[in-house]
Amino acid sequence: TLLGRMPQDPDAIKRTLFIGNLSIKSITDRDAHNELRALCKEYGVIKAIRFRSIAFAELLPRKLAFIRGKFHSDRQVCNAYVEYTEEESAKKALELNGTEFQDKHIRVDLANNDKEHDMKKSVFVGNLDFAAEEEDLWRHFGTCGTVSNVRIIRDSKTNLGKGFAYVQFSDRASVSLALKLNGTEVNSRKLRVQRASEQVPKGKKAVDAKAGSVTSVLEGTRSVKGDKPSNKKRRTARSRNFAENRLNTANSARASAKAPAAGAQRGRGKPRKRV
Repeated sequence: TLLGRMPQDPDAIKRTLFIGNLSIKSITDRDAHNELRALCKEYGVIKAIRFRSIAFAELLPRKLAFIRGKFHSDRQVCNAYVEYTEEESAKKALELNGTEFQDKHIRVDLANNDKEHDMKKSVFVGNLDFAAEEEDLWRHFGTCGTVSNVRIIRDSKTNLGKGFAYVQFSDRASVSLALKLNGTEVNSRKLRVQRASEQVPKGKKAVDAKAGSVTSVLEGTRSVKGDKPSNKKRRTARSRNFAENRLNTANSARASAKAPAAGAQRGRGKPRKRV
């Protein structure tokens, strides 16, 4: 079990499976980790499992924070790359996409997936809480049809959300039903739901937009190509401020807990003389 990115060797990539929306327990709990390994082992021999997209509670080097188990309490999911010894094993495991594992719907795909996503089957979801999780959207939009993919766009530093996401269905008819959820609430915030195709930028060429914008987001990139730099900077700043505020609150709470003890020690000193 490793902390890291997708393998760089072309042959290794072909036999590597991507799993999204995994419970953080797959890392922190031995039994949960063994369940994940057993699930993937049904399709072939596993060479390695690498975890990524982890949010940490302290601003430490990622490997050090991983070793010390400093996981952020507001981010209860992560992603993983499962590398098999055979390419066919990864292809067989694709049937796990959308299944519920450890109370979460997992997103399963090939690590080298380069197929185009059908934007007509997807919706854009805005005004999300920065602490929202993929499972919130799986269950909220599950009433509209079979959800095949949920992707919350996250900050590359904090791994907390930027406030928007994409939900893809297996059927185009589900999009019309999903649009009716515009204005409904998730985590006390009213969602802004639009057709994903309306979010594709109109710059350059249609080919660039189709291959680079929303598709790249659904494939797993962390930013939306073609988005206005000013908008990206504002979302990133808000997301990081949210993470820093949560971290500062936790630090303040720990400092307050230590304060009474320090005050008690000061009170044990010699009494002050009256003037």
